[in-house]
Parts: sequence; C-alpha cells; structure tokens
Amino acid sequence: MSQTIAVWKCPAGHVMGQVRRNGRGIRQLLLYRQAIDLDWNEEDGMEEVDILAVVEGQVMNVRCSICERVRTWAPGKESERRRGGRREGAKPW
Repeated sequence: MSQTIAVWKCPAGHVMGQVRRNGRGIRQLLLYRQAIDLDWNEEDGMEEVDILAVVEGQVMNVRCSICERVRTWAPGKESERRRGGRREGAKPW
C-alpha cells in the first residue's frame, strides 16, 4: 500500500499539518506545533517542524498559529467503523 501524505491547511492556506493513513488504513492528522506559511522561495530551503500531536478518531477545532482562523478535523469513516464494531462495555485493548 502506497503511503500518500497530504498537507492540511487552514482556510487562509497556511499549512497546519499533514494527513496520512496508518498501517490499519485509518486517517491520522500530524498536527504541527506552529503553522507554516508557504510563501518562501527555494533559496530559503525547507523549514523544520515540530509535531505537536498525532490525532486519530476524534473531532477537534484547530486554530492556525499565523492567522488565528479555525479548521475542524474529523475522523474518517474507517475510524468510525472501527469504533462501532466494538461491543458495548468491552475493553479497548
């Protein structure tokens, strides 16, 4: 299975993280500590980023550290199916 990674941007276009699928096919958000403004030229080189959290299976609002606009992260359908398949009262492990 090929590992496709997509950028996750705020409404103004600043990169707040990356979206990927883990080994079970569940979408994950790799949330950056600080958003990145992609208005740079090749001479500037790539910026290093700190990953603040790996988010999977929960809905959350994320505020851009550059422009303060908000975007909502929601889990994919595959995450909901995984949670829904568990018996009520069953331990998650």
